[in-house]
Amino acid sequence: MDFFAEQDKARARTRWLICYFILAMLGTSLGLYAVVMGAKNYLMSSSQAGSYGVVPNFWDPQTLLYVMGGTCGVILIGSLGKLASLSGGGAVVARDLGGRPIDPTTQDADERRVLNVVEEMSIASGIPAPQVWVMDGEEAINAFAAGTEPGNAVVGVTRGCITRLNRSELQGVVAHEFSHILNGDMKLNMRLMGWIFGVIMIGLLGRGLMRVMYYSGGRDRDGKNVGLALLVIGVAIVIIGSIGEFFARLIQAAISRQREFLADASAVQFTRDPEGLAGALKKIGGLSAGSELKSSMAGEASHMFFSGSGIFNWGLASHPPLPIRIKKLQADWNGEFIDESRPVRSRRDEESRASRQASKEERDNTFFSAVQAAAVLEGLGQSETQNAEKGTQVHSLLDQSWVDAAHDRTGARALIYGLLMAQEDGVQREEASYLRKVLGADMAEEASHLKDQLHGLHSSYKIALIDVALPTLRNLTAEEYTEFVDVTKWMIASDARVDLFEFMLQRMVARHLAGSFTRRKEAPVIYRDLGSLGQHALVILSTMAGLSGSGDSSHAAYKSAMSVYSAVTGQSPAQLPPSECSLDRIGEALDECEKTTAAVKKQLIFACGQAVMQDGKVTSREAELLRSVADAIGIPVPPFVDLSQVS
Repeated sequence: MDFFAEQDKARARTRWLICYFILAMLGTSLGLYAVVMGAKNYLMSSSQAGSYGVVPNFWDPQTLLYVMGGTCGVILIGSLGKLASLSGGGAVVARDLGGRPIDPTTQDADERRVLNVVEEMSIASGIPAPQVWVMDGEEAINAFAAGTEPGNAVVGVTRGCITRLNRSELQGVVAHEFSHILNGDMKLNMRLMGWIFGVIMIGLLGRGLMRVMYYSGGRDRDGKNVGLALLVIGVAIVIIGSIGEFFARLIQAAISRQREFLADASAVQFTRDPEGLAGALKKIGGLSAGSELKSSMAGEASHMFFSGSGIFNWGLASHPPLPIRIKKLQADWNGEFIDESRPVRSRRDEESRASRQASKEERDNTFFSAVQAAAVLEGLGQSETQNAEKGTQVHSLLDQSWVDAAHDRTGARALIYGLLMAQEDGVQREEASYLRKVLGADMAEEASHLKDQLHGLHSSYKIALIDVALPTLRNLTAEEYTEFVDVTKWMIASDARVDLFEFMLQRMVARHLAGSFTRRKEAPVIYRDLGSLGQHALVILSTMAGLSGSGDSSHAAYKSAMSVYSAVTGQSPAQLPPSECSLDRIGEALDECEKTTAAVKKQLIFACGQAVMQDGKVTSREAELLRSVADAIGIPVPPFVDLSQVS
């Protein structure tokens, strides 16, 4: 599966979602109009008791207009209100489902295991690690991914999921959810959840009216039991509301079912282990609780889950039936589920980092960027080129003290400060003095200590540490976040010449944190071909070519990039001079390049890769910047790791 192509398709599916939504509003409005006219005719006939010749009238344009306007208004208000609340990111959904965030420093073996698996998947896929939430009260096996963008995404798991699945099965489930994040399903699912809430609001209002009227017992001045009449109306509204619920289920099924097959296939390609994902599905089938959740919100969010959680198992189900999903993974499956009535306890040696810890030399020898960069870029966005083992290897080779720092709120900030600190002694002392003055001696000392340790570290480790630290940084208070952003901006400008790497690192961190602290608008698609980017693409390509040096080296790198650019656009514009590639121009160009289709972004990054690989090698610094540029425009690039060289 091509994740980038699927992201473009996800945008197109939004149009179908709007069509279904309009049909749901019309169907609900017409049904409610029939109830209103029936009640109106009944009341008229009651008030004219004994009269003859009273003919029921079911056509009243004015009433139809009022009912349709009121119904559509209620649905739209409900949907827009829900969408506004969901703009806060995946944590909103996780909290409503009864979840709690897992503490990154947790000592619980099961929770530690799921955190490690999520971080490994994050490193392997090239996207920031989402926060992990657990639903403690749910013994069923299920999971979900939610968020409006990777920067505020969460992966939620039930308690049953992390206690009843072994590591291989848990990897399969998490890889399935990462597929939804990568291919754009997560964002679409959040929109779907908002629109569905509006559609089912009529039924919710009817139930509320039933409860109020049932207990009110109100009567009008003539002693008639108005409460009973309104109770009947409430029942009728609930019945009409079921039309909306029907359409809600129809929308969920239409949007989600095929996506689940694709996510299963992607998870298998990601993990290279169909047995793990199939085992998780078999355990759901063999567990009495299955995947059913107790949460009252499970229905409206059912399309988000790893396995369906609702009464619809076939026709309008949001997920394909378990036997069909398992058969696609294991054609020779005998039809038997796994009876998993007792939790599976994590084996200590399964998560023993000490046994996997490597020396600095082993870390350095793990990477062969020139070869692996080409392989990664040629398969950019293809799920079959993603490999969860890359994430496991990189994660296992990170020094434990660095990971501990990334999991601590103070340590995560010190880690970023350390990466931003200058190499020159004089500037570094000035930066340390500034940190000491603004944030205290402990922060300054830890940042300096981490800077010394991380200096010269390969880019894949640096970016992996940033990915691991981001979920921790999302837990900062609003004041801490503002202070953190201000300090990072000061640090990259402290030496009066902003380094490109510092600029891109600060931009990467700020971009992925913004979704958790501000409402970042999705970049609209304006450019649909590489040539339409004009100068913006040339700024990026000229900058990447300049990394190879000056003069002939830079021109040769740019020519290599043009081999891709001209093949797509039919144009071969001249390289821009460094004076036209200032950091302000680079920032502006990145903003505009984010407003393209996923296919165009892929072409641009591939051209950038050709520039840095022209001389037959990719330095750690070139790899850092290449992946940072890709991240800035919304393209995740996996680490350049050659697994064939890893024992």
